[in-house]
Amino acid sequence: MKRLVFLLFLFCAIALAHTFHGVSMASNTLKGWVVTIDTGCVYYTPDCGLTWIDQSFLTSRYFSDIVFFNEQKGWICSDQGFVYHTNNGGEYWSNQVMGLAKVTYRIFFLNDSCGWVGCNDAWEGLTIDGGQDWQQITLPCPPFNVDTIEVWGISFVDRQKGWFCAGNYPVYWEPDTWFTKGQGYIVKSTDGGLNWQLLLRDTVYDFFDIKMLDTLNGFVVGGNDRTMSANVMKTFNGGNTWENVTIPSQAKYLRSLKFVGNHAWAVGHNGTIIHSSNGGNTWSMQTSNVNTTLYDVDFSDTLHGLVAGDSCVLYTHDGGATWHIANLGIEEETATPSTRSSFSFYPNPAKSFFVVRIPSSIKNQMLKMFDVSGKLVKAIGSHSAHNDNAAEMIVSLKGMSPGIYFLQLNNEPMTQKLVITQ
Repeated sequence: MKRLVFLLFLFCAIALAHTFHGVSMASNTLKGWVVTIDTGCVYYTPDCGLTWIDQSFLTSRYFSDIVFFNEQKGWICSDQGFVYHTNNGGEYWSNQVMGLAKVTYRIFFLNDSCGWVGCNDAWEGLTIDGGQDWQQITLPCPPFNVDTIEVWGISFVDRQKGWFCAGNYPVYWEPDTWFTKGQGYIVKSTDGGLNWQLLLRDTVYDFFDIKMLDTLNGFVVGGNDRTMSANVMKTFNGGNTWENVTIPSQAKYLRSLKFVGNHAWAVGHNGTIIHSSNGGNTWSMQTSNVNTTLYDVDFSDTLHGLVAGDSCVLYTHDGGATWHIANLGIEEETATPSTRSSFSFYPNPAKSFFVVRIPSSIKNQMLKMFDVSGKLVKAIGSHSAHNDNAAEMIVSLKGMSPGIYFLQLNNEPMTQKLVITQ
């Protein structure tokens, strides 16, 4: 029976290990939202990551991105070109449009009326009335190749002037790998997105997000899909020319970019978070404590931010000096006394080892480690020292990959989450 309870709990924990793909925060508040691309879920936090409320609604769609113009008005884009809208902070969502494209990737609103959606196959959607009517724009080929262009980043500085960037993440399909060697586009519109001018076509880099600070100055982020190295470029002339910006060498393939004043953050593969405090001129690494892909980042001010990633959501209340993994449904802390785990451990996150404290009264002390797929990766059945009424087990993490794991003592029904960092 205990084994069945644990397996059910572990199944739920795995099910909750979604791919969080889009994130948005209402400016100058602690309110934020994330969406998943594998199960079509929406989660809301009123306190920047500390607590979460499920705002999911009945749909078969998978969500790519979310944006909130203010605390009440928000939009979600999904597969099959669906766009959903809320006027009450996510308590109720309604469908605005369907069929814009097979897949939508990014949604951007300049104000509560003017919005754009980036799609695959060289398509774009736009609205000027808050989404009551959406118009589909097909980009001409040439110069836009429908087989390679996927619009990932959109940035408008006013109703007429906007830019988008495009890339194409490589698809590994035996025996070939598709979409390698760079699919990067940077494109500009001066008529609100009806027509677009190609500024740059790159065969080395993919571009996944773009932020124009004004009509002249802006940044684009992406990377090299053969080496997975990251790339940041800036322009001083509206995108006519671009130059590379020096970033930390350990940064990987960037997927999203956010500016708040002179502060900026970019996130990407292998848990990469880089930060600039001087308008994007210089960048430094921030410690994410995860080694998964981070798809999206948003900040409501210079201190409070959220990151959406593969199997995790991160939050910070100090500008990224420290990042924490949010708990979206794995409620170890609220377990009843009859099901609460009897052991404790430290440190967490851990790097090379961690120490488990187990009451000496517990016999047959067997600690098990499971990865997020439910696979048993380590079992330890001895302790090295006694401290008062508890036995301490020192567990080596040599050879363990960074990521999220679950710890179970003997066959207790509850598990606890351990994060291993690099």
